[in-house]
Amino acid sequence: MDLEMLEFRASVMQKIRAFFIKKGFLELDTPALSRDLIPETCLEVFKTEYIKPWTEEKIPLYLVPSPEIYIKKIISQHKKDVFQISKCYRNIESVGNIHSPEFTMLEYYKMNASYMDTARLTEELFNELLPPKPDAGQPDPFSYMRPPFYHLRIDDAFKQYAGFALSSCPESVDLARHARELGLEESKDNPFESWAWDDLYELILVHCVEPHLPKDIPVMLMDYPAKVPCLAQEFYKNGMYWKERFELYCAGIELCNCYSEETDPKKIKKYFEDESEQKKKFARIQHETDENYWKIFEGFPKCSGNAIGVDRLIALLSGHKTIESVLPFLL
Repeated sequence: MDLEMLEFRASVMQKIRAFFIKKGFLELDTPALSRDLIPETCLEVFKTEYIKPWTEEKIPLYLVPSPEIYIKKIISQHKKDVFQISKCYRNIESVGNIHSPEFTMLEYYKMNASYMDTARLTEELFNELLPPKPDAGQPDPFSYMRPPFYHLRIDDAFKQYAGFALSSCPESVDLARHARELGLEESKDNPFESWAWDDLYELILVHCVEPHLPKDIPVMLMDYPAKVPCLAQEFYKNGMYWKERFELYCAGIELCNCYSEETDPKKIKKYFEDESEQKKKFARIQHETDENYWKIFEGFPKCSGNAIGVDRLIALLSGHKTIESVLPFLL
């Protein structure tokens, strides 16, 4: 990486910090190693160990895929707006394009806020990071990430780009039929009828919806199906349960993932139990889970959290579509 890009990367980091500090957010600096992690079946982790001196006792540790596990402990105790820019680690990731096993994450949580409040806050952040908008009639080279964000419910996105509404498909057999009609590949040994609902949903989302999202404006894909587990607030509409969640796409690249955070201890306990069971069955790298983590949500404040991939953000701000050019080093 040349000096100019190193300086640009540093300037973006400085602007992000200045933005949140000005708004009264507390900057956190939590550990990269943890004895246990939040179970998430969608990702794999790095495992290492701490060897105690003298006794040679070995304690399993894990590189955090996100600082969320520590940030929420601080929110539970202090109930304050917070942000953190940190290195995160996800195993079995490709290197290059828009992925790296080690990457930089920005996470921020606002108290007494929903995902729509965070959407507005994120628009403010983007306006702070982007150069001024050109005069009327002049082309805008950053139109693909210039606020306001275009709001598109995922139910409508499926209807527009896959030809059917998710709300019309409560059972996996319904999605299996659509997947076959869309010409998606299946094997004789593993027909679509044997797939879980969320796996079929992900297949159609990746192959038929995401590639067709507008690339000349920022798209906020929102209100995800509750059948895809995550720690976001839930609501009922059009015969299905949905999550108060959005992901932001700029130039077709997913930049962030935001929730109205789930605060019900019972629901979080069940999420941990269900996801832990799935991890035990399918994860390549097993990790410990804190069975009592749900207890920090007794009295947890209403809040919304967002996680932005900083390397992707810097790439787009510098006019690139991949992260290779903005990472100081590649594995």
